[in-house]
Amino acid sequence: MESKVKTLLVLAAPSIKSKYYSEKFADIIEFMTNFAKLANGKDDLIILADTDTLPSFQGKIDPNKLIEAQIDDIWIRDFSPAIPTRQIKFKYAPSYIKLSDSKYVENSFLRWCSKHDVHFFEKSDIILDAGNIVDNPSGTRVIITDRVLQDNPSLTKASAKEKLRQILGVDEIAIIKQLPGDTTGHADGMVMWATDDRILFASETEPLHSEIISELKASFPNVEIIETPNYFVDETWKNFTTARNVYVNSIVTDHYIYMPTFNSKHDDEMLKQFQSYTDKSVIAVPAENVCMMGGSIRCLTWQVKDSIRMKILPPRTS
Repeated sequence: MESKVKTLLVLAAPSIKSKYYSEKFADIIEFMTNFAKLANGKDDLIILADTDTLPSFQGKIDPNKLIEAQIDDIWIRDFSPAIPTRQIKFKYAPSYIKLSDSKYVENSFLRWCSKHDVHFFEKSDIILDAGNIVDNPSGTRVIITDRVLQDNPSLTKASAKEKLRQILGVDEIAIIKQLPGDTTGHADGMVMWATDDRILFASETEPLHSEIISELKASFPNVEIIETPNYFVDETWKNFTTARNVYVNSIVTDHYIYMPTFNSKHDDEMLKQFQSYTDKSVIAVPAENVCMMGGSIRCLTWQVKDSIRMKILPPRTS
């Protein structure tokens, strides 16, 4: 029987010395530990953590899933490369944090990549968080919000589409309107791909609803768009919009969808609904204790496939 191709899921733990994450440190460690157990045997998952933080995982998960690394933020999706098979690195300089902070975080990631001989297929000076790039499983279509135009004022919608299509190596691209008031303006809090040609869209109110649907239909004429209920909770944490009840912030791999749950009455409903739209197995990942920080499981994960995957995975020890 042919073995399933696994995706490597990479998480970056907060430093135990971090003042910013101190009040949520235990919750984040618990989330990452639980996620590692849920992904075990399905996809590969590793956790990057600094020397002082590694003992926090001791006795909780397989030591082979831990790598010593000094990565200076947990939202690794945003400053890591996009498209698992191609690894395209964009400039990390979002408007919602200070430039000095974003440079500090990005440099910590780049230093680690250099140390491990991890090279990107291509690098771009376009400012774009990878969390704002929602790619279908085969990497042929992507959805981005117009935050990319806000962060790169020299680009028009048409020129952004053409440049990003070439850089990302995709066939089709949609640039939808971002959610009003959303701190990051990321597409992965609005849409996801259940299959290569099926989008799940967390329904919005008018006129945004019609504008998004129109852009998706125009950009992807052969794609099915399915609207799902939107149970968003309006709250913030340190000025970041919550990701509570944002079910579309899921991780999609070749054979699995890891869907966040929130200890909510809607969890079972959404799990059944997601499963009905895909042949992949949908795995519930509890995220209720981390989602309020402004992101969920997709935001916390870098996805890697093919040759770079083997450079990152550590040799197994007995």
